[in-house]
Amino acid sequence: MELIGQYYREKVLDAKGVKTETRELPNLKGKARIEKDLLGWRLQFSGDRFIKCRSEAEARYLKVFLEGGLTEVEVPCDEEYLKSILPRLEKLKAATEEILNEYLEGIVTRKKRHALASSVWGDVMCYETADTQV
Repeated sequence: MELIGQYYREKVLDAKGVKTETRELPNLKGKARIEKDLLGWRLQFSGDRFIKCRSEAEARYLKVFLEGGLTEVEVPCDEEYLKSILPRLEKLKAATEEILNEYLEGIVTRKKRHALASSVWGDVMCYETADTQV
């Protein structure tokens, strides 16, 4: 199975000619939701906290990495390119969540379940190579 981190490295970090910008992501507890208001798109989380986004596609992209536990991510500047890689990225996240939830069902303690899930997401989101670790 292809991991999110591998796909991210291939399509964003190592892709030739893809200009990116770095976005800082806060620690997230729970789920984030995408909202549109009068000022544009945003990724809403933890009550009144949010991240302003330039588009719905950027909000969806950031949501994948925010919920995966990353604190910093490179975002493609080209909106069309971002839209083109987004469906696969979201499918990889959904498949990973499904597999992980299946295995975590048997763990009764919520605290242990959360700790294990965080650890696994850290490994899945890791996009290291043999000579580089990020």
